Amino acid sequence: MIRITGLTALAVIICIIYTSVPAKAQSKTDSFLRVLSAHAKEDTTTALLHIELAKHHFYSNADSQHYYASKALKLSEKLQYSNGIILSMEEMGSSNFLRGKYDSAIHFATQGLQLCYTTNDLKNRSPLHNNIANAKFRKGKYAEAMTNYDSSLHYATITDNTAMTGKALSNIANVYYTMGSYTKALEYYLKGLKIQEQSNNSVAIASDVSNIANVYMRLGDYKNAAKYNNRGLSINRKANARNYIIGNLTTAAMIFNEQQQYDAALASLNEALQIANAVGNEFLQTLLKGNMAEMYLKKGEYDKSLALYTEAKAASEKMQDDEGIAIANAGIGEIRYRKGEHQAGLAGMVNALQTIQQLGIKEQARDIAGKLAGFYEQLNDYKNAYHYYKINHAYRDSLQKTKTHDEAQQLLFNYEIEKKETEIALLEKDKALAAARNNTQNLLLLGALGAIILSAIIAFMFFRNASRERKRQRELQKQKEEIECQANKLKELNDIKDVTFSVLSHDLRSPVNALTGTMMMLDEKLMTPEEFSMHKDELNNKLQSVSLLLENMLYWAQSRMKGEHALDIEKLNIKRKALKTMAMLKDAAAQKNINLTHNVAEDLYAYGDANQVNIILRNLVSNAIKFTPDGGSVSINGFASGNTTQISVTDTGVGMTDEQLSKLFRGLSIESTKGTGGEKGTGLGLQLCYEFIQQNGGEIVVTSTPGKGSTFTITLPNTI
Repeated sequence: MIRITGLTALAVIICIIYTSVPAKAQSKTDSFLRVLSAHAKEDTTTALLHIELAKHHFYSNADSQHYYASKALKLSEKLQYSNGIILSMEEMGSSNFLRGKYDSAIHFATQGLQLCYTTNDLKNRSPLHNNIANAKFRKGKYAEAMTNYDSSLHYATITDNTAMTGKALSNIANVYYTMGSYTKALEYYLKGLKIQEQSNNSVAIASDVSNIANVYMRLGDYKNAAKYNNRGLSINRKANARNYIIGNLTTAAMIFNEQQQYDAALASLNEALQIANAVGNEFLQTLLKGNMAEMYLKKGEYDKSLALYTEAKAASEKMQDDEGIAIANAGIGEIRYRKGEHQAGLAGMVNALQTIQQLGIKEQARDIAGKLAGFYEQLNDYKNAYHYYKINHAYRDSLQKTKTHDEAQQLLFNYEIEKKETEIALLEKDKALAAARNNTQNLLLLGALGAIILSAIIAFMFFRNASRERKRQRELQKQKEEIECQANKLKELNDIKDVTFSVLSHDLRSPVNALTGTMMMLDEKLMTPEEFSMHKDELNNKLQSVSLLLENMLYWAQSRMKGEHALDIEKLNIKRKALKTMAMLKDAAAQKNINLTHNVAEDLYAYGDANQVNIILRNLVSNAIKFTPDGGSVSINGFASGNTTQISVTDTGVGMTDEQLSKLFRGLSIESTKGTGGEKGTGLGLQLCYEFIQQNGGEIVVTSTPGKGSTFTITLPNTI
């Protein structure tokens, strides 16, 4: 397989901080140099000029970027200029990343981030978290990278940094892409692209469309892949963004490879390698050599392939790139096998597969396992062949499951609704048939009694009819029990229907009417755009409330109609979950001027169903905001305790009495308590939380003091 994952990451990562166009960078660099030469003082202005020079050398020369950043850092530290130190740290991290020195990149970004927290600098946290994530990603630490990308998105959002928001979304998509979650990756790439198009950032747009091309290529849609890739290549050639051109050429090679056009793929890779040599990017040189090695391997030119794989492996070891080392080992192992060194070749491929599995890269694990299965089968070692076929099929099924998960969930719910409506109709029909049978049986009973009176003088007839009567009574009793059972099922389904329609009509009508009325007034020019903007936050909060309500109703109705179902238990990063929850509810908190914070460590984990844990946290934080007065606070806290992880949501709200606490988790109540801002509720959210926590093997404890606030603490296992 052509290794595109790292290159795709680079196409996103290297445009993370900067928004200027590369074609304009040289003229701006010359202008800054002229100003710097005329400014002889060692002051903050000089420090900032060096920082700008470092930024503009990002596109052309990482060594020059590092030179100017180090001078800026030295001067800023001498002046004790904290903002200059932070910005210099960003540039030092970025330049070290481009030079393949990932540990140094993490060091400088972490130092800058610590100073941001010391000085309460919110603005620069997003790019610094991104710098850390980039290096973690390149080192194969995808979970740590995702946590930092989430933090970057969080701080970009709260500081209204639109450009960084778009780039963070694209980077999160890149992790999903690497892990084989292509549908999820496409969702985030498109979100990022929408923001970049609004800000007209051509370099970032080209990066996103190139990444979207990679997703379509992985999904086998080569027409769309080529369309998006050509769009990105055109933008990048016009801007002379050479690192990005390499990404487009490698994607083109991937498309040729999938269509078995290996000479065309090699031509694209050769052009990309020439550019990588010109810009001096060691990582890209290594990546491209590995890809070219694969093409030569497929063409049967083993000596050329082995030489390139060996070079790529040595460079990957130097850069501590575990993925690159594993892929080179897999290629070298395959070549040795094909040249007759069967055992040595297979051993190398097995070791490579183990590393790829540890990194969690599903697609490459699938391909290596498939080759191992085929090779063992050629050697008549059917036990090992079967073992690796199982691994190959497991990854293949997992990738297909990820691709169709969202569509399947919606189809499943639609199917369940139709199924239950059919069941209700059948039960109604069965009930009518049972009533008709009862009437018939009653008439037969009267006839039998008449026959008994008329035949009283015949003992044999009497006893025979008496026996028949007892049999009919038993049948009647059995039918009665069946009808009662069906009636109970019908009542349960009708209750679900009644509650669903009651909740929807009760809580959907107000926000939908509000939005409809507002849009009508805007269309008929009874309201100006400025007046509409004044109501935008309120309407947005109403729609968020509707979204949560519908999501709760979906899960509640599914659980009632399907009963217990298998959970998808996985290892969850709790800080990621907390940040996502806060991002979704920040507008609701801001409208009431509520301080929404978290205190969750980067490495806090728990095991559970991701969708259900999302619902639990979202409902608990939403409830906390609902019952907290203006100016209050809501916090998410978490810590490990033995074999469990405890997550608490604490508010400074109205609190609850002992009587109110005793009524929690006792089922759905349409007339639940209103919030401090008059917010309506159903009690459905807490009931779902209670049920989902139990299903995940956890517990929930609530403490509350009237007038002071409440704390909802959930406990989940942190080991399997």
